[in-house]
Amino acid sequence: MSSASQVRCTPRCGLREGDAVWLVTGEGKPRQYFLCESFVVEEIVPQSARKFRYQVSGSDGKPLYPLKIDKSAAWFQELLRITGNFRYGLQPISSKAVIEELKRIAGM
Repeated sequence: MSSASQVRCTPRCGLREGDAVWLVTGEGKPRQYFLCESFVVEEIVPQSARKFRYQVSGSDGKPLYPLKIDKSAAWFQELLRITGNFRYGLQPISSKAVIEELKRIAGM
């Protein structure tokens, strides 16, 4: 399945065309996490005078919500550490274990 996807971010986040983006959401108390969508970056467009400085988009995407994530899994704990518990918005991921698991559950 292919769909057009986009996110907006404040810093460029080190993204390049061809990079994968995985969108995760946290809901409720206690917090549950879901993998919502994944896509491959095709375009990074600067946005002037807006809250977010870049719009990142791609069309090779997959809607995945509600794909629940086991928040006790070691790879997800590593993802939380890397992203500061998702406080910092879009973040680059260099952990091979995290990337491989995201690819696996997203069917990439």
